[in-house]
Formats: sequence, structure tokens, C-alpha cells
Amino acid sequence: MLAAAAIQTRFIIPVWGFILLMGLGVVYLVLGTRWPRLFTVLSMTVLGCVVGMVASQWIPLAQPLVIVIGGLLIGGLSAFFRNVAHAVLTSAILAAALALAAAFAIGEKGFTSYLVLNFADKSYSAPWPGPNLARDPVLAALLTGLLVGATVAVTRFRFSLALATAAQGAALILLGLLEILTACLGEGRPSLAYDYPLTVCACWLCLVGIGLVIQRALARRDEAWGPAGEDSEEEEEA
Repeated sequence: MLAAAAIQTRFIIPVWGFILLMGLGVVYLVLGTRWPRLFTVLSMTVLGCVVGMVASQWIPLAQPLVIVIGGLLIGGLSAFFRNVAHAVLTSAILAAALALAAAFAIGEKGFTSYLVLNFADKSYSAPWPGPNLARDPVLAALLTGLLVGATVAVTRFRFSLALATAAQGAALILLGLLEILTACLGEGRPSLAYDYPLTVCACWLCLVGIGLVIQRALARRDEAWGPAGEDSEEEEEA
């Protein structure tokens, strides 16, 4: 996922943008359970923008307008249906993580490019690289991630809040760091994620673990000194 995301973002985000991306990742990683509503709505809004970007190939409207509508629609709905949105988000995160792990285990054949049909001129455009769902292990891992993510979100809601934000924060930190290092090594060079995929996965798991430990420590401190804010109190009631 990091390698695929790097291809799409490198052409639209400057180096300083990746530094900001790393900063946002740190905020997700450390303070994810402090403002769970904010992070859930923000993540779902970004997801809605991605959905709008893909859907713009079929909708006869200006692409920026479709992207904005997708972000506002899904982000707005997630603000009213927080638990449902969080379950969807957690399922998507774990499904992506397990599918990528299976794809890396298979090797080069574990990845492919997906082409979106542009109905305006009946041509294929917007290639999106990702795990090859035509491979049975990858598809099985994706479905398992969806099931496990939904189950964790329903049965261990508070833990799933920390897991989702830590996973996203770790991915943002690694994405920004990899692109900065790649830019330093030379323009036009493929992302380091292609050369060291298993190392990147291991680093991601380590960062997720660190995030869970930090968030748990902050939660224990809040239990001793009182809730940090109204949002924390609402989540305890949920």
C-alpha cells in the first residue's frame, strides 16, 4: 500500500508536504483516542474523496466537484453514525493490511494495476496499483481482515479506536519518511518500499505497537487524573 500510494502522491505532494504528512501521522499515532470523533470523521472524509475520485469516471460532472461531494457525503454521514463509520474504517484498515501482507508474501505476482473505465470516451484510465485480488491468498486475507475488523470494532470498541488510529498514523509516518528518503537518493527513483517491502511491513507493525502503548499510557493517566475532554467521556459511555 505504501509503495502504491507513493506512486500516486509523489506527483502532487512536494517534499515539505510529506513532512506535514509525517506530523499528522504522529498526531494520529499518539492522540488517536483523545479525539476519536474528529479522527474518524477526518479519515472517512478522505476515504470519501478517494471514492469520489474513482466514481468521477462514471459521473458526468467535473471531477473536483465529485471528489468534494464524496468527501462531504461520507464524512458527514460518519459524524452522525460514528460507531458504524468506525466499524467500516477498522474493517477497511485491517483488510488492507492483511491483503498487503499476503501480496508481499506471494511476491511480484501479488500486485497488479486496476484500470478504471472512462465512459466519456470508452477508454481505460487512472491505473491504481494494489494487491492482486485475483490471487486466492490475497482475496482470502482481504475478506478475513474485513471480518476481523468488524468483529473487533463491535466487541472491543475502545481498543479498536486505538488500533485504527495507530495503524493510520504509522502508515502516514512511513509514507512520508519513505518519500523523503527516496527524494534524497535521487529524483525519479522508485520508492524504497519496492526494495524493502518486508522491512517496511515490520516497521509499520513496530510503529502500530508503539502507538498502542502510548495511547494506553495516556488512557491510564486520564483515568488517574480525570478525562481529558468531553469526547473521551462520550467514548467511555459508548
